[in-house]
Amino acid sequence: MALSPGTRLGPYVIESLLGSGGMGHVYRARDTRLERLVAIKQLTEGFTQFFAREARAIAALNHPNICQVYDIGPDYIVLEYLDGASPRGPMSVTDVVPLAVALADALHTAHQRGVLHRDLKPANIIVTREGVAKLLDFGVAKVSHRSTDATETLSTAETRVGAVVGTLAYMSPEQARGEALDARFDIFSFGATLYELLSGAPAFPGRGAMEVVAAVLRDDATRSKPSPRSPCSPSPP
Repeated sequence: MALSPGTRLGPYVIESLLGSGGMGHVYRARDTRLERLVAIKQLTEGFTQFFAREARAIAALNHPNICQVYDIGPDYIVLEYLDGASPRGPMSVTDVVPLAVALADALHTAHQRGVLHRDLKPANIIVTREGVAKLLDFGVAKVSHRSTDATETLSTAETRVGAVVGTLAYMSPEQARGEALDARFDIFSFGATLYELLSGAPAFPGRGAMEVVAAVLRDDATRSKPSPRSPCSPSPP
């Protein structure tokens, strides 16, 4: 059940619900110690392994285009509050290029630190009102302290081979088959994301999960007719 405005989590006071998903809720809250806004992600019971993974993954990174972690509690993680929206295609090349450069640099930094995002998609990107692109939601990230080279295969200690994580429409064929992953598969998802931002259509469409998986495994990116240009989607209320 979502928390009501005014509820306290340690030094944080909940102000409003920003969004909900299968693993929990995200709130806008106020840090009473520093008098600043923060985002609090509270996970539902049974997803604590994702909570710990996200906290470790973000804490290992320090990049202006990656959402920062501020604190953790018993069942929540406190993140940088981002006032903005997820990008929505079709967008012009002029608008996409600076976004792509910023996110590519963020991914490069993550891979150099041994962090594989594994769920890169437009919904996990925020463009702030100041125009800064931020990569977020490392809930299914894989962390390895061994790899400092983006071309190396990252450790599979936290995810067994055969497990499929991420969002089907943005997965590489290898990821959809549950094979061992490395940084190249984030790059595939990055390409699918850019395709959608430019065209306004998913690279691998389908009417259900089976059709999407079949498209990822079998097809090239769709050559659909671009939709009219649209701005970024509004932030959740």
